[in-house]
Amino acid sequence: MTGIRAFDGHLVSTQRVKQVVSPAYDSLNSLERHEFGLAHPGNYINAMRSCDEYPEGEQPTQEEILRINAAHLRRMLAQGDFNKLEQPSIFVYRLAVDGHQQTALVCEISIDHYDNGDVRRHEHTRSDKEDLLADYLEVVGASSSPVCLAYHEDRKIDELTRSIMASPPLLDFSTHDDVQQTLWQVADPSVIERFAGLFAAITTTYLTDGHHRFAAGSRFAARRRKEQPDYSGDEKFNYILVALFPSNQLRILPFNRCVQDLNGKTRDEFLSALSDTFEVRATDASGAEPKGKHRYGMCLEGEWYALKLKSAADLDNDPVRALDVNVLQDFILSPLLGILDARSNPRLDYVAGDSGMAGLEQRCEAGWAVAFACYPTSIEELMTVADLGEVMPPKSTYFDPKMRSGIFLRLY
Repeated sequence: MTGIRAFDGHLVSTQRVKQVVSPAYDSLNSLERHEFGLAHPGNYINAMRSCDEYPEGEQPTQEEILRINAAHLRRMLAQGDFNKLEQPSIFVYRLAVDGHQQTALVCEISIDHYDNGDVRRHEHTRSDKEDLLADYLEVVGASSSPVCLAYHEDRKIDELTRSIMASPPLLDFSTHDDVQQTLWQVADPSVIERFAGLFAAITTTYLTDGHHRFAAGSRFAARRRKEQPDYSGDEKFNYILVALFPSNQLRILPFNRCVQDLNGKTRDEFLSALSDTFEVRATDASGAEPKGKHRYGMCLEGEWYALKLKSAADLDNDPVRALDVNVLQDFILSPLLGILDARSNPRLDYVAGDSGMAGLEQRCEAGWAVAFACYPTSIEELMTVADLGEVMPPKSTYFDPKMRSGIFLRLY
């Protein structure tokens, strides 16, 4: 069962929402985050600074950056950027962009759901990053970025959510990237109890965004439990803020790939080797856009091709190998282009699908030899892999739109 409880914390001030709410953190690289923070000094992104945002030679230590973040958050609280909730609440939170919308329930769940496997994962996490985020919780003492979870859609939960959305929202605003965000507060204990009863029937949820944050929350809770062996289980450190989305509402865009060179091959040699496994057809950008599984668009030295895997018979019984990102890795990137480690090879880079085919053309114009457009991984594929206890390759999914920081504030 998924046990939810109301959130006892702060909410961004209605008057300050435009200044405070940040862009999606991982949609910006370190330089872009640094520049955005400088241009928007009142934004919550300045309470989430990292050492790599600073120019070389000016980087603070990890201890210093945590103190900088904590000081910024104290200033935000002192100047009224957030208001304390009068009573514990849950929130219905809708994101809408480009004709798509998805609605989550924002609440708390126990860290135990993660530790016992009720929250299924599909990515590896790095222990050093977990440590950094756990230290952030320790020193800054706050979180503002709900971990995103998917659950199999439920008609009764949908109906109750829609009934809440029939009333006027508490907040309704758009952010820097034109994502419309609408928020309804649910403070009535009887309604909260109805939601809790419905979610008690949801046995499994799936991490879609925030693997490291959840792992760090678990690590932080373990620290506090060790310090307080007589803990009751109700302490804030035993819970984490989440956004629960029905799986049928989520939109997944592809994570595309580009490679700096052809691994010593000429253009014709590469095309010839590629044709052993794929049907290769010259086309334009629109014709190259993948329309189904095991199909790819390829921009090779500025020219577009549509690729289709000739045979997928060997993949039918292996849902992990059958992922399009794995097919690309196993049939092209590794054997033809020499990309053996997709996590750290500097010749390989990733391009988020929200930039479209134009984003890949720009990479080729900037000097990258070849770029591949992938068909997006489905939520069903993600759930299947997670249920098997397996993991997906890095950058397999790009969920869009993304949650923002600076709306909710949960102090420890």
